[in-house]
Amino acid sequence: FASSLHDNGRLVALVGANTYGKGLIQHTFPMPDGGGLRLTVAEYLTPALQHVTKVGGAQFDSRTGDFVGGGIHPDISCPSNQGIPSDVGADLCVGVALDALDEAEISLQ
Repeated sequence: FASSLHDNGRLVALVGANTYGKGLIQHTFPMPDGGGLRLTVAEYLTPALQHVTKVGGAQFDSRTGDFVGGGIHPDISCPSNQGIPSDVGADLCVGVALDALDEAEISLQ
C-alpha cells in the first residue's frame, strides 16, 4: 500500500520504519505422507512494477540466494515497537505524521 501511494505521488511523506518483507507469497501444499511442499505462488510488485525486495537498493546475496537490504524506506523515520495503542492519539508516529501534514499545509499557503 505504501509503495502504491509513493509511486503515484499521493502522499506528503511516508512515516514509519523500514520494511523488510520478502515480497513473496508462499503456499504449503500438504503431502500424503504428512509432510508439506512449500512453493512460491506469487510476488508483490509496486505499481512501477518493481519487486518489493528490490526497492530501496537491495543487493543479491549469491550465498543465500536472497535480496538483502531492500524494502520500503520512509521519508520520515519513526521506529515504534509499541504496537497499536488503544488511544491512537498517544501513538508517537501518528503525531509525527500529523506534524508532517501540518508542515505541508503551511508550505502550500
